[in-house]
Amino acid sequence: MRDLKIVCIMLIMVTVPIFVRAADENKDAQNLDVLADDLKFQNGVSFIKLKMYDKALETFNEYLEIYYNGNHRDEAYRHLAEIYFNRLEYLKAIDNYQLLFEEFSTTESGVEAYFNIGICYLKMGNDKKAAVIFNDIVENHHDSAWRQQAELQLDMLNILQE
Repeated sequence: MRDLKIVCIMLIMVTVPIFVRAADENKDAQNLDVLADDLKFQNGVSFIKLKMYDKALETFNEYLEIYYNGNHRDEAYRHLAEIYFNRLEYLKAIDNYQLLFEEFSTTESGVEAYFNIGICYLKMGNDKKAAVIFNDIVENHHDSAWRQQAELQLDMLNILQE
């Protein structure tokens, strides 16, 4: 019986370091995943700072494709949409704002994207679609800071229609 206890203790002494090492390796792999996520996103931001917008578009699209649960998905969608908006490519901006809103509809970032879809429609001269979006924000996003902005846009549209 004593020999069995000694064997069990020795087994525990041998296997515990293996489990600890495996846990450390798993934690290191998770840390590397977070680091890779951050680096890929920051590459896109750097391209924007360098005014290399085509490379930024490519990088953010790759980021969204690779990091399906990435830490910066909302920001990547926003950067993509803003680049297209600044290029006056409103339909592409709408597509990215829509993806952002669909994925993050319960956040301020998501409601902001929805508001920006309305702005894109205004820029394209489609006041009716813009008004639908602004009305939806007013009616369904009471707690959002974007509600007041949507009300202002609706007031402006009403003034222009008079």
